[in-house]
Amino acid sequence: MGFKGGTKFLTSHRGTAAYQLVCFRSQISNPVGLVYRENPIMLSFNVILFALILNILLSRTIQLLLKPLRQPRLVCQLIGGVMMGPSLLARHKSFTSLVFPFTSDFVLENLGRMGVTLFLFVIGVKMDLGLLKRSGKKHLYIALASVFGPLLIVSIVAVLTKESMDEELARVSSIGEIALSLSVTTFPVHYTILEELNLLRSEVGNMALSIALISDAIGINFMVVFEAMKQGDSSAQSIIWYSISCVVMAAFTPVIRRAMVWIIEQTQEGEAVDQFYVIAILLGSFVAAFVTDMFGLGIANGSFWLGLMMPDGRPLGSTLVQKSETIITEVFMPCSFVFMGLSTDFYAMKEAGWSALRPLFGLVISGYLSKFFCTMLAAKVVGVSWRDSLAVSLILSLRGYVELVLYVHWVDRNVRCLLAALLSFIYY
Repeated sequence: MGFKGGTKFLTSHRGTAAYQLVCFRSQISNPVGLVYRENPIMLSFNVILFALILNILLSRTIQLLLKPLRQPRLVCQLIGGVMMGPSLLARHKSFTSLVFPFTSDFVLENLGRMGVTLFLFVIGVKMDLGLLKRSGKKHLYIALASVFGPLLIVSIVAVLTKESMDEELARVSSIGEIALSLSVTTFPVHYTILEELNLLRSEVGNMALSIALISDAIGINFMVVFEAMKQGDSSAQSIIWYSISCVVMAAFTPVIRRAMVWIIEQTQEGEAVDQFYVIAILLGSFVAAFVTDMFGLGIANGSFWLGLMMPDGRPLGSTLVQKSETIITEVFMPCSFVFMGLSTDFYAMKEAGWSALRPLFGLVISGYLSKFFCTMLAAKVVGVSWRDSLAVSLILSLRGYVELVLYVHWVDRNVRCLLAALLSFIYY
């Protein structure tokens, strides 16, 4: 039966602090509710339901209010998640104790990670790698300028302000990760927004997607390098094993691709892919996320890379999207936004102080300005009109949930320069 919920014990002192243990009843034989004078949200399942309902209501309300500004749904969901976090509602202890008791953190966090994993997998399935082949030199030049221009400028600003940084932020690997996050254009964010605004088939939309895809391809390679450098901060052996893990993951790519082609060959023309294969592939996205996280490559990368290996269109790609997109976007992703909102605290900037934030502000502001102007000028140089150049540069400057996923990843990696990702979200 366990202890009665809320029983507290103080452990003995270890070091300089005492750890507080809060024991909760692991199993409840009778249903609880208001008639029993107990909090019905103390159950993890009720917490999930309440969080989902509250996030959906908030995001829909915000979407209605921002409709005249034509803001995409993604923006409203992010704002709703942040409003439920310690930046607003969860800052009040009464709201936190009622809506987010101790039993909720673990469940919401893991459901949120599952949502991001599946969502990025679906985005990977939707991606048409043929855009890389169809992209002309014009798109390549703009992508190179939009990535390496900000990367160089942010690195120069980091060198000039390195003396005012703390030890963790001053490391080359940390500066590289921040500069890369401000330079690389994330395809999933732009695809989602352009799809909702019906701009995918427009000339500017196609150009932005092609540039974003090239930028992501460049960013993945740089991410591997900087993550390897982060591994090397601990020991030389870590960077060797990290590099071997990347090679092993790349070696499995043709095997997985061939397996997908075999599934298509087993499907009769005009028929949908068998449900067994769909479930196996969705399960494979979790396996890929587990493997990449085990190798230190991040949870989201594994499912996204597996989605890229899926042949798009009929019968496999369209079947995967059709059978999974609704449940992912309407059920799992709200948990992700709640989890990200609970992990985002704007008041942390005030507590950190200006002396700690000054170098980060310098990196973030220089990163956004250089990203905008480098993209716009590069587009104009290759013959794009000023109007389209401005539109493309604004689109490629968007930031969203991918940056928050990166923020959560830095939390897991124990990187203390987390406010860069938070400031990145403020701009968005």
